[in-house]
Amino acid sequence: MSKVIIGSNNYLRINLSVFIFLFMILILNTSKFAKSQEIWSLTKCINYALENNIDLNIMNNEVSKQKITFLESKAKLLPDLNLGSVINSNFGRNIDGSTNNITYNQTITNNYWINSSVNIFQGLVKQNTIRYNKLLLSATNEEAMVVKNKLYMSVITAYYTAIYCTEIKNVALNQVNLSEMQYNRMQKLVDIGKEYPISSQDFKSQWASDKLSLTLAENNMNKYLLELKQLLRINAIQDFKIDTLNIANIEINCLENIDSIYKVAVNVLPEIKRQEYLLSASKKELAVAKGGVLPQIYLSAGIYTNYFDGDKLAYANQLTNNQNQQINMGIVIPIFNQASVYSNIKRNQIAVSDRKYEIENQKNNLYTEILKAVDELHSAENEYKSSAELLEYSELTFQNITKKIETGLASTTDYEVAKQRFMTAKVALLKAKLLYVMHKQILEFYKTGNWNHLI
Repeated sequence: MSKVIIGSNNYLRINLSVFIFLFMILILNTSKFAKSQEIWSLTKCINYALENNIDLNIMNNEVSKQKITFLESKAKLLPDLNLGSVINSNFGRNIDGSTNNITYNQTITNNYWINSSVNIFQGLVKQNTIRYNKLLLSATNEEAMVVKNKLYMSVITAYYTAIYCTEIKNVALNQVNLSEMQYNRMQKLVDIGKEYPISSQDFKSQWASDKLSLTLAENNMNKYLLELKQLLRINAIQDFKIDTLNIANIEINCLENIDSIYKVAVNVLPEIKRQEYLLSASKKELAVAKGGVLPQIYLSAGIYTNYFDGDKLAYANQLTNNQNQQINMGIVIPIFNQASVYSNIKRNQIAVSDRKYEIENQKNNLYTEILKAVDELHSAENEYKSSAELLEYSELTFQNITKKIETGLASTTDYEVAKQRFMTAKVALLKAKLLYVMHKQILEFYKTGNWNHLI
């Protein structure tokens, strides 16, 4: 009996281990399935795009390179320091290093030096170069923000387009279900002899037409979901579902003033800041060019020594005895450089003028963008109100026609017209809602200079 009990315990242990193993596999598979079914919100899509977008990463590298250039220009204020050595082997007629007499024997010399130099005055060229590179760094940072904001805009547009196509597919699916229901109802009446077969065929034809519309809507939805995936750099075959948002009811409050939005936007948007930094940088570049007409004062110093193989003194003693220290201070006055300095000044003066025009052009473009966004917001508001009214009455009409057709008081043609008008109103209202929400978010960006309202 004891053997049987022990055997049973082993059997139970084995079964328990197998159960735990299978249970863990089930949990892992369930976890993977849940992960694959994760819903992508607008915020999640934006954050993912910011981490994986190639253009933005390239722009961040440009910022890093400009930081290096800025630090390099600051380091050029410091003196340089160089250490060197050279070995010379001379054949034929040459100078003996130990006697300074002419010799025809092979001689070997070994020279060492260490020297340093610094520009005491260079027309403030280096100081203005530092300021120039610092302004370029600020402009590059703003340009990175421009790229980031464009990415935000692209993701938002693609996301709302995908939502719209998804909802269109849902509307088409609802049409298919309604057509199927009406066909089945009419077919039952035909079977019991209360309706003619042609009535059933009409509904079957409508059902087939709605199934085709559903297929086209699904294809369109998959197309724009794929475009959103490509924008986010997600594998095309990865399961991807987006949050269709809760926009059943939206609050219409369209009281946007173009001038008030512009006054804020012109001071916070990176496009304008970047141009202003570039204008200041071009002025510093002009100052650098003007520094080329001023005298330059420099100072240098060095220690030099050498070894001659013909000298009787030891190697270390020669290096000590042959030392030579040198300090130089000089001035360079530019007089004529093939007009290169003055040509450079003229070019930079024109560049400053171009930057001023560029700022004005950028401000004009900004005002036009805000004007267009406000106009589209008002249009979406009007379209929303009209679509809401159309949906209300078309839904009542559709319900009345449905009741009539069930009692034989309406034709299949009347039913199809009412259904199409009802579905069209639903699509129009959905489009107006999405456009209103999207343009509202864009105007919020113009008023704040950031997308924090989406987070």
